[in-house]
Amino acid sequence: MTLKALHIVLDLETRSTKPNAIVASIGAVAIGPNLQLLTNEFHVSLAQHLQFPRHEDPDTMRWWAEQSKEARYASIMAAQTVLPGQALRDFAAWVSIVADPAKVKVWGNGSVFDNVILRSLYDTFNQQPPWEWRYDRDMRTILDLHPSAKDVGDFVGVKHNALHDARHEAKQLAKALTLHQSLTSKGDL
Repeated sequence: MTLKALHIVLDLETRSTKPNAIVASIGAVAIGPNLQLLTNEFHVSLAQHLQFPRHEDPDTMRWWAEQSKEARYASIMAAQTVLPGQALRDFAAWVSIVADPAKVKVWGNGSVFDNVILRSLYDTFNQQPPWEWRYDRDMRTILDLHPSAKDVGDFVGVKHNALHDARHEAKQLAKALTLHQSLTSKGDL
């Protein structure tokens, strides 16, 4: 029997920080019931020119110009891209393979960033997000509650590659949830 993820860590690379930002890439990592990272991961670069009139911000684009070429070529300058509607269907299919879409908690880095932007993109393409809104979760909040969970060793990969960022954040989440479970079982919270 395949383990179903209880948590998914989502990371987006975008051309803006607004809720209707153009999405350059989606990365996601699933976390199983024993807080282990599952090997079935998701990464896709989207055709950005087909997302207008979604938002592009000049400040964000200047920020991208300062990032590594590896990061830019993994997202905003990716040579291989997928049509946005297809990318969203692919993500939904992946979620249904690795998790129960009615129960999985989806963690984004910031209460108004990853989850909100991806939900908005689903709305733009008249599709339903593959998780329940009540299971949106925020990485920054849990890491504020458990700051020692930020220390999971050196970053592996290319920063601002959506999949590599999601892997790092998934390690942090697994550590934070382990700490949280330990404290709650002792009655410290």
